[in-house]
Amino acid sequence: MNIAILCVGKLKEKFWQEAAAEYIKRLQRYMKLEGIEVPDLPEPANASDADREQVKEKEGRALLAKIRPGDKVCA
Repeated sequence: MNIAILCVGKLKEKFWQEAAAEYIKRLQRYMKLEGIEVPDLPEPANASDADREQVKEKEGRALLAKIRPGDKVCA
């Protein structure tokens, strides 16, 4: 079984980076596991709700671009 975990942005805190690495290491004994990051887009200063929605839409499209035909998706 192959599993890919898609996420927006990078983990900034060292604690979370180490935790994610440990999680992947443990699960790779049982399956192929891959972490795929798409860049988080900067939000403009004093962003309106419409601006924030636009950023989310672009990040969502970047995630969808990583999904191949035939992949099963779980959110």
